[in-house]
Amino acid sequence: MKRILFSLFFSFLALGLLPAQVDAADPGLTIRYPDFAAQYVSQSHPDPITIEAGKSEFVVVKFKNVGTSAWKNEGKHYISAYTMEPRERDSVFFGNGTGWNNPWQTGRMAGTVYPGETAEIGVTLHAPLEVGAYKEEFHLGAEVWTWVKGGYFYLDVDVVEPTAVVEEPIVVEDEKEAKGSKEANENVEVVLSHEAKRIGLSKKKVEAVGGEKIKVVAIYQNTGDTSWNGYQLSTGAPAALASVSTNFADHDWKSGNIILAANDAVAPGGLVRETFYFRAPEKKGEYTFSAQLAVDSSSLDQFDINVHVTENAPLNYTAPTFDTDSNVEIADPETPVLDEEPRIRVGLSTKEQKSLQFVSYEDDYRVFNGDKEMGILPKKKIAIMKYAGGVYSYDGGDVDFRTNNRVRLEPVNNEHAVFTLMNVSRPMNWVGPGDFNKYRGALEYQIGQNDGILYAVNDLLLEDYVKGVSETAKGNQMEFVKANLTAARTYAYVSRGKYPFFDVLGSTYDQLYLGYNVEVYNPQVPQAAEATRGRMVTYNGEVAITPYFGNSGGYTKAWHTVWGGKSKPWLQPVKATYDLRDNRRQFGHGVGLSQRDANIRAKEEGLDYKELLKYYYTGTESTLMYD
Repeated sequence: MKRILFSLFFSFLALGLLPAQVDAADPGLTIRYPDFAAQYVSQSHPDPITIEAGKSEFVVVKFKNVGTSAWKNEGKHYISAYTMEPRERDSVFFGNGTGWNNPWQTGRMAGTVYPGETAEIGVTLHAPLEVGAYKEEFHLGAEVWTWVKGGYFYLDVDVVEPTAVVEEPIVVEDEKEAKGSKEANENVEVVLSHEAKRIGLSKKKVEAVGGEKIKVVAIYQNTGDTSWNGYQLSTGAPAALASVSTNFADHDWKSGNIILAANDAVAPGGLVRETFYFRAPEKKGEYTFSAQLAVDSSSLDQFDINVHVTENAPLNYTAPTFDTDSNVEIADPETPVLDEEPRIRVGLSTKEQKSLQFVSYEDDYRVFNGDKEMGILPKKKIAIMKYAGGVYSYDGGDVDFRTNNRVRLEPVNNEHAVFTLMNVSRPMNWVGPGDFNKYRGALEYQIGQNDGILYAVNDLLLEDYVKGVSETAKGNQMEFVKANLTAARTYAYVSRGKYPFFDVLGSTYDQLYLGYNVEVYNPQVPQAAEATRGRMVTYNGEVAITPYFGNSGGYTKAWHTVWGGKSKPWLQPVKATYDLRDNRRQFGHGVGLSQRDANIRAKEEGLDYKELLKYYYTGTESTLMYD
């Protein structure tokens, strides 16, 4: 990847790891609020982008929100991109009516993008008449608020000779002539209409059991000359009026026939990416789900999805119903913030091993040299990876190669598959017997560029990670274990991008992650993880940083008194009653949840995990981020 990637968050102890070399540098802007952070993902057109002189090309650039604040395209802090090098210069690719805010600022990012989600920002490049190679540099910014950390990107553009004659634009320079033109046309009524183009739809047909929840992603571009002041997706007749067998409504619809309604302004050329759900009809059969996009009551697009219901809904299934008078949903279950479960990358030091021996007894694994697939390692076959003289080597199954790239192995069929690092030993007698060298998911083998330490990077789903976190003891109060794991899940989520090529360390520098055998030797942990699946601590709707520690001397501490910087209102001193009662000395940094105090509080006061979290993290909520 050519774009430079930045760390999202902070490190309690700096490790001195350096990111891999890149061929473009961020302009080094002042980041006022680091909770706005981005990680480059991709662009719709590979560099160099070829455009004929005088013609236009629409390019979509994707960034992942790796910060802790949502990005919005409405209000005064909307996200857009500004030209760089020099900063806020007039771009030669600016064109009237192409969706730019002005010659040095692109249009707004599409939709609202929450932490962990991927944003799309569209840039219409209107090529100048002079052919040649151009490099347009940009940086994301939250309007009148802060530059977005990691938000630098550039586009290489080759402007080539047009295939047809391109005329110079007509510019009226004579003021009298311009005035006369205006007078001549002042009685002509100009009707501006909205236009849209659907450029993406995740499904055109689907098979499902009756009542099954079906996810759909639709992407639109405003192809007209006027902005949309909001838009709506709707379908068919209201659910309460439709026959039971053809009810597509889901619990998170606005009403029986309105899927969603947004107030976001969408400038010409701007993109809208919406994720929504509908339910398969209850009875077995063939159906067509239809939905339409409307702006200012004008229908701009309609699409159909063929639905094959393979079997009737379960007997206990109840379809969502709505109050037809008020259009208010009767049932109101909690809607997840994210569309899917995030992944996490855990760095495990292998500096004591000269090689890494890998085996899985559960699944075959694909073997990659960088991003290139080299073959398959069958289950029960051992792979040996080494690093020497700047070169990685891999030998396993029928695959054997040398490379300067990192080596990656990922499961073929089961993303929860367990693998073993045979020559790694991490004994933790207080947790259980064994080497604690079994992990779920994928593995990467890579060396730190500055510290020279070889890392086994475990890339896995966040819930599988949480089940392998060993920060509680056997026999602890279950509600305390739930609270601690919710804090651990939250901490891991906001730490994504913390290090150059992984997110958290598997040691107590971050959280003690011991992998699969925690599930075996301390079954409370996977049980508590399942009971709190997808839950994270939020403050004012934003995911919060959630440190925790062993025990206090009677009161927890404020964030800024320990680590400095800006005060965090949810990390303020609270009384740790049971630490104080037993005259405990402080063990740990003292910020956030006191594990000993919380465990006793759960037993003595009967508090559940949500109440415990609210006590130690002032003013927070336990929010369902994904289901």
